[in-house]
Amino acid sequence: MHAALPHLDAALASYSLVASWWQARKHIASWWLWIIVDAIYIGEYIYKNLQLTAVLYAGLVALAVLGLRDWRRAATAAPCTLVPNP
Repeated sequence: MHAALPHLDAALASYSLVASWWQARKHIASWWLWIIVDAIYIGEYIYKNLQLTAVLYAGLVALAVLGLRDWRRAATAAPCTLVPNP
């Protein structure tokens, strides 16, 4: 049996690993990557006629948007303590 869209699946899995790594390292860009990857997954699952899974990933996009918003608020509310003050 042949897999549908194997190259896209592999690329999205790779980008998901990168997003997970960035998130563990607290890079705010991880949320943007999750939003993009999950949005592409939505299109892929619609193409594969997996509407319920596409709806699940739409929920994940919404959660990623909320995460991005919260991390931005936290970044502006608290000064960065990693950079030493002169």
